[in-house]
Amino acid sequence: MEIKNISFAYQDKVIRLKNIESNIQKGEITTILGPNGCGKSTLMGVMTNNNRPMQGDVTLQGKSLSSYKPKELARTLGVVHQDNHAPSDMTVEKLVYYGRLPHRTTFTPQSDEDEEKVKWALERTGLYERKDMAIDALSGGQQQRVWIAMALAQDTPYLFLDEPTANLDIYYQYEILELVKQLSEENGLTVVMVLHDINQAIQYSDKIIAMKQGEIIASGDPNEIVTEDLIEKIYGVHVVVKDDEKIGKYIVPIGI
Repeated sequence: MEIKNISFAYQDKVIRLKNIESNIQKGEITTILGPNGCGKSTLMGVMTNNNRPMQGDVTLQGKSLSSYKPKELARTLGVVHQDNHAPSDMTVEKLVYYGRLPHRTTFTPQSDEDEEKVKWALERTGLYERKDMAIDALSGGQQQRVWIAMALAQDTPYLFLDEPTANLDIYYQYEILELVKQLSEENGLTVVMVLHDINQAIQYSDKIIAMKQGEIIASGDPNEIVTEDLIEKIYGVHVVVKDDEKIGKYIVPIGI
């Protein structure tokens, strides 16, 4: 995926993204970082064709996003949004089956392939034993896994996750991030996600895109670009950057 000179504004005409240039490498995990309101989710919206840029273009597999038909795009990238809602009594398996809609026509019955993909998605997310449970009977982390399973059932090479760890306790945050890492390493998924936790981004990303006020301030390998100066520039917070031979690079906030 290539992001070419993107600028974007909502109806209030306030510029939210300014001349964004970047690329997403196949098979890698890319994380977008930055303070609240910097344009992270807006950029992801442009990258998934939910926001149409006023300038520039995004190409996916050499083709402009704007030229994709909806079902064609849904067979190419899966998206898990921040806020997801489903009827409380809907079962896990039924929701995951919705991920197969881009591969079917209105009157096409479920195929053996649909069943195989749904089963694989449920097994891959550790939900197969809970497939007949109502969604509202699950924990927050398990519910997030259901939405990821639905995206996996789409059988796309790209997966976009907008704050997948939001509102989860630390155990479920790392459970989700470990799952994302496994999907990338073992299944070759290209993952783009928005995170708030800098240390989690360092640990689980091949590339970080650091944003402030609608612009990319730095991008690249977390071990190369995450510095005390960069964090202060983006967040206005003083940190100490440490590097441990066992756990790698991490930051320690020390004040503002």
